[in-house]
Amino acid sequence: MQDNKEQNNMPAKKTATYSHVLMFTGIFGGVQSLKLIVSVIRNKLSSYLLGTTGFGLLAVYSSITEFVTNCCNCGIPINTTQKTSELYEDGTQEQMHDFVCTVRTWVVWTAVAAALLSVALSPVLSYFFFEHQWDHCLEVILLTPMVIAFLVAEGECSLLKGMRKVRSVATIESIVAVTTLLSTVPFYYWLGLNGIIIALIASTCISAFVHLWFSVRLVPYRIKPFSLRVLRSGWPFVRRGLPYVVSGISTSAAAMAVPIVILSSGNMDDVGLYRAAFALMVGYAGMVFVALEADYYPRLSATHNHPERMNQCINQQIDVCVLLITPLLILLTLCLPLVIRLLYTDEFMSMTVMALCATFYTFFRAIMLPVAYTPLAKGKSLVYLCVELAYNAVFCLLVWLGWHYGKLAGVGIAFSVAALYDVAVVLLVYGRLYGCRLASGTVRLSMVQFLLLAANVAVCLQPLLWLKLCVGIPLFLASAAFSFRLLRKRVKRD
Repeated sequence: MQDNKEQNNMPAKKTATYSHVLMFTGIFGGVQSLKLIVSVIRNKLSSYLLGTTGFGLLAVYSSITEFVTNCCNCGIPINTTQKTSELYEDGTQEQMHDFVCTVRTWVVWTAVAAALLSVALSPVLSYFFFEHQWDHCLEVILLTPMVIAFLVAEGECSLLKGMRKVRSVATIESIVAVTTLLSTVPFYYWLGLNGIIIALIASTCISAFVHLWFSVRLVPYRIKPFSLRVLRSGWPFVRRGLPYVVSGISTSAAAMAVPIVILSSGNMDDVGLYRAAFALMVGYAGMVFVALEADYYPRLSATHNHPERMNQCINQQIDVCVLLITPLLILLTLCLPLVIRLLYTDEFMSMTVMALCATFYTFFRAIMLPVAYTPLAKGKSLVYLCVELAYNAVFCLLVWLGWHYGKLAGVGIAFSVAALYDVAVVLLVYGRLYGCRLASGTVRLSMVQFLLLAANVAVCLQPLLWLKLCVGIPLFLASAAFSFRLLRKRVKRD
């Protein structure tokens, strides 16, 4: 029998450098730039064809799909990436193929469970999301193919990430971005609001197919749905993922709570404005975070037994995220009215204050996310579950208070305050349990960028255009120059 190294042909382990982190963040930044351009076109067309009501329905359907998906995925995406990464480092080709077969078999059964759950929950979901009406059950059931496609795509994507096929994942995202545009807008044009579900099903099924196209070229598609040996071999893996399932359910339930809270005294137009603002400040601005799961998480998993290397990995990722995201946030908030008109229509201008108030949510996530992956990398699912449950409870309370006292602007403030709470708890708990520490340099650069961002948001909240430009442009230039100088210095030091 050949040696593992001969069978694997895997590269030697080494500590990642700032150059490495920037390279893969840059790869996905390029992909996100393409996605941003495509999204501009899609959102502009969709806003004309669907209006704020259509965006509200998109938010509702997405929340339902995410909830059912998280209920049934058995923690497979997280555990698959971690285990595949370990096999990539130390396993054999035969072990890898057997594991992939097990994962795909379990994905099939999770898809069956998701289909049954969609049917079972359709009356309840119809009642909560459609003004206490029971006659929207069919719409919820029709989302079943979308849920199944999500589960398949998640499973295949987690395999690709674990095998470090980062460029393949980037290519897939580019293809999916373009095909989503081509497969949704025509249905919106022909059918209006009635075409939303068909468009969502078409785009998610195409996404699943593209993921399969890339992954089966690496490991041929093989499942054994009735093999007791395969099911038993996957059961410990699935059982370990149950806390992640509970966490995912609580997270998606919290996400579902936002439109439910808004609909309690608002309407579907308000939900549409919320979705658009969230997509703008969290989806588009958060493009820097996309490399986290694809490249960072496998690297962190490989260092979780070495505290010094683990902390180095965490601080590097935070440095890059903060230094890249802050100038983007300052520029985005400075140009927000123009961006809203570019992406949507004048009908969406009333979401401006919410988007500004939610700006710090994205900034704090740049600090929180690299640390929050620590228990996932260590396989400490119960710790992760407890922290997530506490956060989701606080998040729902803050959103309820925010909407009750400040409507959409209050919701934006709630997002930012919840993110700050998350940073404090994650650093406190994971620092105590796993020794996660922010380096002094990381703290300093984060404080500098936070102050620049806060000053810009304060200026953008007032109505005088000349003051925004006179203060905002220098703040953007200062943030960008600070980021460029530090990143250049640290890359040279590598």
